[in-house]
Amino acid sequence: MKDLLLRLSASIRDAVRPWVLGARGGEVVGRSHSGDATFKIDEIAERHLAEFLAATPEPIAYFSEDKGLVMPRTGTPEWLLIVDPIDGTRNAKSGFEACMVSVALARYAERPTLADVTHGILREIVGERIFYVEKHAPSEIMIGGQTVKLALSRTGDLGLLRWSLTMPGRPAALVFGVMADLIDASSIRGGFFSCNSTCYSISRIVTGQLDAYVDIANRIVRDFPETAEKFRAISGGRITGFSSYDIAAAHLIAKQAGVVISDAYGNPLDDMLLLDTSPANLRSCVAASSKSLHARLLAYIEEHMKSFRPLKG
Repeated sequence: MKDLLLRLSASIRDAVRPWVLGARGGEVVGRSHSGDATFKIDEIAERHLAEFLAATPEPIAYFSEDKGLVMPRTGTPEWLLIVDPIDGTRNAKSGFEACMVSVALARYAERPTLADVTHGILREIVGERIFYVEKHAPSEIMIGGQTVKLALSRTGDLGLLRWSLTMPGRPAALVFGVMADLIDASSIRGGFFSCNSTCYSISRIVTGQLDAYVDIANRIVRDFPETAEKFRAISGGRITGFSSYDIAAAHLIAKQAGVVISDAYGNPLDDMLLLDTSPANLRSCVAASSKSLHARLLAYIEEHMKSFRPLKG
């Protein structure tokens, strides 16, 4: 199955890369299965995905951000692909490098979860890195056919933290209300980034370029249900959090590389359903390069959630 994932991810990358390099394809052309905006470049990637799998001899089902679950035209599928053809579309349409093709593989089942993912691949669209993993095996980074050593950091000082926070569709006043102290503490001696791509951010922990990734939004809306309307108001009437196609490949790659990853309560993400985009299945995320750093980030979140009061109005 490695060959399939390599060929599929390369094919999608080749189809959209000229658009990314030209900072084109940013027109909004619709609304995806998940409720997010569909851009022209998303439409191109999704069409290429469908054409590639239609030409594949074996019957394979796939689940993507724009189309949801798509069954093969004939035959009973043995395998299920979880695909985000462009993770980081807002970066891609602007010509920025923080965008990736994400493909995960699991046995087809009625209610598969993240724990059922057996293979995963993240492929840079602008760059040349490929991140690949098979369950129960170490993650790999490949550049030009050569394997590159993984390089997780061992930073434990929050003042030196290099980290990324996801923001699209998240009310800034709420998210920064919780995370502002960490931004202030780390922005000078460390580095605060909003990469706006779950896959890119997590992959940078594996390369050692970042120490951590945080998406706190779904914990805020779970702990303070009255904030739901603020989320809906800025994101087309939907509750925002990352979905299975955002995390399916990155989750397995991160775990097998030694990254500590959970939701913002510290719970494993393994039971997240792969085929469910309902608000109940959306999650928060904290990923860190070590157990000690992960524990410090969770402690920060717990302390600040206790004192946090959502803004009125």
